[in-house]
Amino acid sequence: MIDINYGNYTLFQYLIIAFILFPIEIIHSWLIIMIYAVIVLTIFSTLLKLFERRNPCFKENNHVTTVPWLRTTLVVLSTAMLLIILIIKDSSVDFLTYYALIAAPHVISAYFSTSRRAHF
Repeated sequence: MIDINYGNYTLFQYLIIAFILFPIEIIHSWLIIMIYAVIVLTIFSTLLKLFERRNPCFKENNHVTTVPWLRTTLVVLSTAMLLIILIIKDSSVDFLTYYALIAAPHVISAYFSTSRRAHF
């Protein structure tokens, strides 16, 4: 079963985080990067928690995967790709590529989930 609403919610959540963290590519001072990331991620996570409190159908705890092996397989493939990139030491790979490889297993497996009706 495919849950389009929860999958899209997870996809947009990761896209918003990617756009928010995009200035990290431009800034070179580690102190400014850390302060920026902490402030922005704290604000964004607080907003997400408030949204999920009003709409419990989007909470991750209220969803069960319909394909149990999918997330594990995607994590293994994503980790293998990250290791290959790190071994090759390709200088053209940037932060967003790493972010996409880390976020992809969660986003794809979110589409293949179903909600637990007992929580609604």
